[in-house]
Amino acid sequence: MQHYLKKLNPDGVPSLCLVSFIGTVGLSALMILPILVGSYIDYLGFAEDTAGWISAANLAGIAVMTLIVSLKTKHWPLAKIAGYGLVVMIVFDILTLYSHSPPSFAALRFASGMGGGAAQAAVAAAIARLVHSDKGFGIYIAFQFLLPAIGLFALPALLPEIGFNGMLQILIAMEVISLLMVPVLMNYTLQKHSRDAEADSDLFEISLILQKPAMLSIIGLCIYGAANAAIWAYADRMGINVGLSSEATGTALSIVAAIAVLGALLVVWVQDKFGHIAPLGIGIACQIVAMLILIYFSSPLGFVLGIGLYNIAWAFTWPYFLSIQADLDHTGTVVVAGLFANLVGNSMGPAMAAFLVGNGEYVPAIWMACALFAIALMTMLAIKRVKVLPARRPDN
Repeated sequence: MQHYLKKLNPDGVPSLCLVSFIGTVGLSALMILPILVGSYIDYLGFAEDTAGWISAANLAGIAVMTLIVSLKTKHWPLAKIAGYGLVVMIVFDILTLYSHSPPSFAALRFASGMGGGAAQAAVAAAIARLVHSDKGFGIYIAFQFLLPAIGLFALPALLPEIGFNGMLQILIAMEVISLLMVPVLMNYTLQKHSRDAEADSDLFEISLILQKPAMLSIIGLCIYGAANAAIWAYADRMGINVGLSSEATGTALSIVAAIAVLGALLVVWVQDKFGHIAPLGIGIACQIVAMLILIYFSSPLGFVLGIGLYNIAWAFTWPYFLSIQADLDHTGTVVVAGLFANLVGNSMGPAMAAFLVGNGEYVPAIWMACALFAIALMTMLAIKRVKVLPARRPDN
């Protein structure tokens, strides 16, 4: 099997599908976040705010390891990064089966998140090394919505029978399968002729990250990640709050997540025909409209329409964030640093929302997300201006 995986074309759809599966499994703590939060509350007896803080710890673990990998993308083999990460994820998920007290549970979720962070960071760095990263990121994001859609559809019906531990055992099985696929990452190497690849200094990655366009993109992704996670973490509770049953909410979320795959596949078709900033702006504007639907149409139909538009726009917008960063640096350093920032935002989002939710009141958290989406867009729009400023300065 390893011999076959090493022969795959890194630009081909089969290879991109395999690495996308690995990365999506590494990000499972984010991609099935509503079900995880709901299971913490319903099956482990945690309060809503405690569930939010535990989710934040899980996502923080992903973020910490993503930062570490971002500083070593040029030096560490991506296959080893992903392989070791998945082993760590498997070990700590198994330990989680036996400890459900909040303090130790949060610590185990943090450690598991670190393993998942290594796997997804390796995948993002690999895709960033492609000449046309738009296609790769489009397929990757499609997997990030397709696999969770299946989970969101099946798990609400299964959870009463299998409980939280049964769900975690399913995730562990997927992690083992991902571990078998890791050799495919050996095909994603730096271009030998790339000027980026010629820099041998250990400070090279840091210097790339500290450039103004890169810093703006990283800040924008952090804010964007906080906005998305603040909504996604409580999406299941929002559906129940407007009158849907837990099963109906899970079905609705699975359907809209599956439909959202179309947004990611649209990126594969559009690629950079209209640049990256314009599609990104349209996508974020659609997410803000979705938030307004959730606020002003508090009904089952309003929930489905709002969450549906939000997911489609999320799937469409996210690859353009990564493509903008891939254009700034083809080693994958800026992309992985951006993923770190996004995950920092992801871990902050549920924690920020936890201060605003309670007694079935989610509107303040939704307004917060609206503001964060707008700020993220303004930050990304500033990149173009910053990039042209050096050209206007006289040479010394």
